[in-house]
Amino acid sequence: MDIWFSLVLFTTSQLILSWYSYQLATEKGYSPRLFALTGLLPVFNLFALMLLLLLPDRRLAEHPLYFSKFRQRP
Repeated sequence: MDIWFSLVLFTTSQLILSWYSYQLATEKGYSPRLFALTGLLPVFNLFALMLLLLLPDRRLAEHPLYFSKFRQRP
């Protein structure tokens, strides 16, 4: 396999992980720049992604809960 193809795939995967970390950090209310930069580092990107998945949502109060009027109550 050509080394250039491997480098392109590696770079693409790093950029995709960085973008996903940025989106998830923005959605949860954390610093998107910090998590996007750690998403670019090959060693820290998976740790940053796992941390984002395990951290609670800081904007939880802004998301109203929806209760259906047809919901059966015990």
